[in-house]
Formats: sequence, C-alpha cells, structure tokens
Amino acid sequence: MDKPEPDAERLAELLATLNAELWSQSMGQVHQILQAANLSLPRLVALTYLQCHGAATISELSEHLNLALGTTSHVIEQLVQSELAERREAAGDRRHKQVTLTAAGAAIVASVRRARLDETIRRFTDLPPALLIRLNDVLSEVFDALSIPAAAPRQ
Repeated sequence: MDKPEPDAERLAELLATLNAELWSQSMGQVHQILQAANLSLPRLVALTYLQCHGAATISELSEHLNLALGTTSHVIEQLVQSELAERREAAGDRRHKQVTLTAAGAAIVASVRRARLDETIRRFTDLPPALLIRLNDVLSEVFDALSIPAAAPRQ
C-alpha cells in the first residue's frame, strides 16, 4: 500500500489541537500568574518576545504584538513601571529605545513556561513509552529540519 501524500494542513491542525488542549489545561495556573503580576496578555506576549529575542525596539514589539505604536508604548511603560522590563536609548541612535527584560520579567516568563511544561508532562505521562520515544525522535527531526534550537534537557 502506498503511503498517503504529506498533508501539512492536517498536521498543522493536529498540532494546533494538541497545543490548544495543553494550553487550556494550564490556563488556570497561567491566569493566576498573570493576576499576581498584574499582567495582561499583551504584556505577557511582550515579555515572552523579549525573552526570545533579547532586546527589541518599540517598533519591533508593536509589529509583533500587532498593536499601534502608541498602544505598544503604553504596554512597555506598564512593564517598565512594574520593573519587568527596562527601556534604554539604542546604541548609536538616541531617538530609538531598546527594551530588555529584567530578572523579574524573566521569572514571570519562566513561571508561565513551567506551568505549560508541567501540564504537558502530566498529559504525556499517560502515553505508552514506545510512543513517547517515537514522538521525541520525530519532533527532534522536525526541529533539525526547521533549524529550531531544541530545549536543553531538564536536570
């Protein structure tokens, strides 16, 4: 029997469904983290972007958040006031500001990530070991093919 043609759309739907299921199961804990830190979802997304990219300009964040520059500036101001991010003049161009994550901001991103990981681990623990091994191998190949850096193994 011939193998079926690759179906990127179906695979994308499966991954989106899995992600949505895992996200919905950890949402209560994530919501508690956001409430404790007085964060909105756009502020969390900004923190996560800074965690992944290091520093960013207001324009870069505005584009990523899909918000107007003024709204993005307000979001960043709230993060700065909460000491979750820092804003500095860009090297070589004082007209532009660079935004970076503080240790407190990084801790919030890490807490959200931990909540998501814990739920994923909880759900994957129910899978047969052989399936977990195959899934790990396939996802490692996908990460390599897409040049996505794999996370370091937990200690």
